[in-house]
Amino acid sequence: MKIVALKIYTDTLKSYRDGVPRLLDTLDELAIEGSFFFGMGSEGTGSALSKMFGQGKEIVASAPGILRDASRRGQDCGVYGWNPQEWGQRLQKMKDTTVEADIKRAVEYFTRRAGARPNGFAAPGFRVSYFSLRVIDEAHFKYCSDTFGLHPFFPRMSWKTFETLQIPSSLSPLEAVLAKAREPEAKSLLDDLHDSIREGLNVLPMNAAIATLPHIYGPFCEFLLRSVQEGVKFISLNRVAERLDPGTLPSCEVVSSRAFGMAGEVSVQSFE
Repeated sequence: MKIVALKIYTDTLKSYRDGVPRLLDTLDELAIEGSFFFGMGSEGTGSALSKMFGQGKEIVASAPGILRDASRRGQDCGVYGWNPQEWGQRLQKMKDTTVEADIKRAVEYFTRRAGARPNGFAAPGFRVSYFSLRVIDEAHFKYCSDTFGLHPFFPRMSWKTFETLQIPSSLSPLEAVLAKAREPEAKSLLDDLHDSIREGLNVLPMNAAIATLPHIYGPFCEFLLRSVQEGVKFISLNRVAERLDPGTLPSCEVVSSRAFGMAGEVSVQSFE
């Protein structure tokens, strides 16, 4: 059976306030489960320049009802870090104490706004470090989806195997696949994506901002409908985690590499 897990993340006010509600309605209409990862804190990098151009606005705090609505509708909900664009661009330069504080702050903020703890964690920019994996273990998430790879595993770095299940993205991010595509091109690219879905689990990452682009979102909805009609099973990452037997999963090294259509280096499951 072909199984797809939609990994949907927000890192800006627009992706959260405009993108998430549209995606929730679409998934409801098609009876599809997805996994939403909400960027806490502010959009932008937190730099003086980004604040000058109005990119320091709070994401979830601007409309906490959207987060609660996603949870109320039964969608899998997790966190996408604190100030996600800063994490994605500067993780390797961030102090360990900052990484720890950001993860703890994101969990506390989510819990306060949603009334429940987040199920999972997704690292912004698909980038992790030894210390971020350690703090994720301490936060006791049910799973994390930080990396690219082919199958679930327990991450290993610097000879340490971490305890939190890693469910990697196995397809290129939708925004990378559809970058600069017009509507006819988007339809063709999504047809190719549909044909590339393999038997077993496929994890498709996407920024919720996709839903704010009509020339792309229309073809994407058609992609979802076609997949459902052809028997593709959509499942949340939390449900994937619940169905896995931890004793049967391998530990794999996490390395930095250019992969899956990403412009820079990202964290990838190694098979060596």
